[in-house]
Amino acid sequence: MNSVSNAYIREAILRRYESLLSSNLFTDDLNEASTLEEWLTKCKNGGALIFNLKNLAAGIRQIVVEFVLVKLRHLLEEWFVKAVFLFAEEAHLYLRETYWEDLITRMRHLGVFPTFVTNQPDSINEGIYRQADNIFLFNFTNENDLETVSKATMTDVQTVTMIAKELPPRHCLVLGGVVNDFPLVVKVREVKAKTMGETRLFFASETGISEETIADVAPQRMEAYLKSAN
Repeated sequence: MNSVSNAYIREAILRRYESLLSSNLFTDDLNEASTLEEWLTKCKNGGALIFNLKNLAAGIRQIVVEFVLVKLRHLLEEWFVKAVFLFAEEAHLYLRETYWEDLITRMRHLGVFPTFVTNQPDSINEGIYRQADNIFLFNFTNENDLETVSKATMTDVQTVTMIAKELPPRHCLVLGGVVNDFPLVVKVREVKAKTMGETRLFFASETGISEETIADVAPQRMEAYLKSAN
């Protein structure tokens, strides 16, 4: 029995080792190596540090996210950095990890202020919603999603549902402390530049109708912004 168990353990360790090698996250060449401390130092007078997780496998993405969160927590505890604003785009893809719960629970003590961007509100842990101070809601129509988001506000589900379903393009519903818990609809400035999240339209070039014209008619991309701050 012991030999079988050891074989399973060896195979598991070998698979993890091979995964780490294939991730290209590690190097023996000091000229290629870099540290999070170095990049944060470059941003000490202002700047943004972006981690592109787009083409990473799920396992590698998990390694990157967990490393950044653990390392960031240590740097904040050691006062290497005073405070940071952390933005998690497509947050539903990697918010299920336990490291997020630790970070969110202690964020005000550590000095980290996260903003989560997602179009799948029901995939985010309720513990994160309980810590959210503000929500910026774009054109959601699914009642389950709206009910989930409403749990993080003082506004009742019926009010949120009624307003959110009637939002025109480029408008959002603001909820939370930033509006003194009074629901407020605001107009969002149009983004002229091309974005990675823009919908590719099949008939635009065939019909002669510009993509901008169709975008004005079509509902905006559905996203909910959960912002946690003091």
